[in-house]
Amino acid sequence: MLAPYKHDYGQIITTDAGGVSVARSFLAHINIAAPAAADSDGMADGVECTTGAEAEALEITEFLSQPDWPRNIVVVVAATTAGHVAAGNIVVEGINFAGETISETHTVTVDTPATFTGAIAFKEVTKVTVPVQDGDSVTVDVGWGKVFGIPYLMSADEQVIIKLFNKSADTGTVTPDAADIEKNIIALNGTPDGVKDIDLYLVV
Repeated sequence: MLAPYKHDYGQIITTDAGGVSVARSFLAHINIAAPAAADSDGMADGVECTTGAEAEALEITEFLSQPDWPRNIVVVVAATTAGHVAAGNIVVEGINFAGETISETHTVTVDTPATFTGAIAFKEVTKVTVPVQDGDSVTVDVGWGKVFGIPYLMSADEQVIIKLFNKSADTGTVTPDAADIEKNIIALNGTPDGVKDIDLYLVV
């Protein structure tokens, strides 16, 4: 098996201007094969939250499954009685595309069940911490959305020159970040269903 090119090694190529050289770039093709549909409870479904004066925060560390590709995480706080929902922070912890530890925090408003849609790509979730609630009707779901991680640090969204979903142009939004790989994402416009591919072509 041939060793892959190192895209940022600093290779240079000539130009048609004598004595002038420029950095070499590569066209990368990222294929995300048949990603699963977004599923807001694909990782944890209806987990009962803790409540009471002596209770400790709920820590979810066992999951039904993990994202099939680094994706954003969705947390749903539900309650049959809205007044049971306590204010506080829900913290999602895990690893990014590069295997680095990351976290994302969602702020819960008192008495307000809500869906929190994450904005960074988790390769794996290791723990979700939910604060003690004000009543016993509060449950939490954890799953994934349709935001997909891109395994490059990018300086501009224009580096992604072609976006295809099911072999047709997709108008999804690319977000670049030159420092944190989990923030390099595409919020897909199409609807993943476990059958259709995503193909991204970008200059690196």
